[in-house]
Amino acid sequence: MFKGFAGSAKDKSTHSVNDLPSNNIELFDSYTGLILGRLYRNFPLPITLTAEHFINYNTLDDSNRQLLSQEENLFLATVKWLADVGYIHFDGMSGVSFFEVVLTSNGLLILRAFAEGHEDATTLGEKLSQIVQGENAQALRTLVTQALNLGSQILSPMTRSGI
Repeated sequence: MFKGFAGSAKDKSTHSVNDLPSNNIELFDSYTGLILGRLYRNFPLPITLTAEHFINYNTLDDSNRQLLSQEENLFLATVKWLADVGYIHFDGMSGVSFFEVVLTSNGLLILRAFAEGHEDATTLGEKLSQIVQGENAQALRTLVTQALNLGSQILSPMTRSGI
């Protein structure tokens, strides 16, 4: 699964192609949490997001090429969707990379909200940043659900970016 969940010491945000979540929604939630956590940690500095930050290509063998292509497509679709609905902004893309990616003001506002069910005063963004470095996939998906629910109340309807 994601290195963040598998406990890799090198980079805790990539995962083996062989250890994917069982469906697109789980993978979308995982990508969303990892992406938002990384952007929150780096805010306000824009960063480059590339599939290599999230997919461990070292575990790839020839029999997994189709699976890798599907996963890359899901990563690309996740980033585009986050931009289309207004959580993030990027200036361009090439291949499996997005350039100058940063949280929008609405994305930052959502991630500054306090996580439900937590006694401490930790925001959704702080929790996502911590889980990116941790190993709890279910907690990550729960936080993503909270962020998306809050976002649906704040953000206007989706318009396609055309990218």
